[in-house]
Amino acid sequence: MIKRLTALFSIPSYALLFLCMLLQGMGISLSSPFLSIYFTEQLAVSVGLFGVFLATTLIAGIWISTLIGRRSDLGLNRKNIYLVATLCNALAYSGYLLIQDFTILFIYMIVFTALGAPGMPQLFAIAREAVNKSNFTDTAFANSTLRSAFSLGFITGPLIGTLLIAAVGFKGIFTGTIGVFLLVALLVFLFLKSNTDTELSSNKAEVKVKTFRLSQNRNILLPFLILILMYVAHWTSSINTALFITNNLGGSTSDVGLVSSICAALEIPFMIMLGLLSAKYSNRALMMCGAILGGAYYLVVIFSGAMWQMLAAQVLLAVFVAVISAIGISYIQDLLPNMPGYASTLYSNSSTIGRLIGSLVGGGLASIVGYRYSFVLCLILIIISLVMLGVSGRHPLNEPEQLTV
Repeated sequence: MIKRLTALFSIPSYALLFLCMLLQGMGISLSSPFLSIYFTEQLAVSVGLFGVFLATTLIAGIWISTLIGRRSDLGLNRKNIYLVATLCNALAYSGYLLIQDFTILFIYMIVFTALGAPGMPQLFAIAREAVNKSNFTDTAFANSTLRSAFSLGFITGPLIGTLLIAAVGFKGIFTGTIGVFLLVALLVFLFLKSNTDTELSSNKAEVKVKTFRLSQNRNILLPFLILILMYVAHWTSSINTALFITNNLGGSTSDVGLVSSICAALEIPFMIMLGLLSAKYSNRALMMCGAILGGAYYLVVIFSGAMWQMLAAQVLLAVFVAVISAIGISYIQDLLPNMPGYASTLYSNSSTIGRLIGSLVGGGLASIVGYRYSFVLCLILIIISLVMLGVSGRHPLNEPEQLTV
């Protein structure tokens, strides 16, 4: 493993991209846990209206990311795309400091969060291209390691955010987030080399992008839908887990924090382990194993009657989350090896759509059937995902004619 990590970080720009991913995870998580409090307490916005705000910005981000993702594979400079997206994220969080009227802030955030949305998929695409140019062949391990950096940043961010909000208030967390994104932009501007392959079969790439239709290509559509279903299950359960613990298992808020911490801490080593296993097993096989363990987790939750069962089950959940987070992107990228920008965008959009649907469905379902039985839907979604994985295609789409109707 040490040799593989050494070889991985010897790839030009990979260490820089790892650092950028770490900082990006930290920047996002500095303020995201506190946004609902900020909107409801500082801007006097209802919870429902805050949900509309999140849904609208997510949808706008999906649209812009897809638009940019398609065109980035035609030879656009990915460094410039990522740099502009990072600066737009900094501008987006500046809105929290400068704008106090919700309507104006709503419009402002839709524009700049949407323009910042292509940053994450383009970062993965840049890394994929860097790995492809090197002699390092284990792309899944590269993606898993890179994704673990985001998770590490996402774990440390809320801790720093808690200190900042206690010391300075909401301005502290928003200023900190802006600072992190500006630091990423500076690192990218100074040290990341521009893409030198703009002339690499641009005509061939253009044919692929123009003829590709997601809805008409089963070998890509099925994996895309599979990931959406898995993310819907994950976010539906995430919405209801805390209330399930306190209302059904008699747990405390400390128990909620402990459950979240155990899962988050286990995700990172599992991502690295999955990257190592990807050298022996296909991404599709790993996705199936992850889905099985995810289904086992939801079964345990449905029948659990004590906190120790919930705590022990976090091992299953951590593997499931590690699979969809780290292996999922390689699963899509390997099916579109010559379109890393669009493939990374598809993966990013699947997680965003899953998050959106899961957040909307999770709360409503729990109010109808209760917190415990809301996990039955999660189990059903995993079973459907397993069936779809069983019939999904196994081969990459390398030729333009494979992308035509």
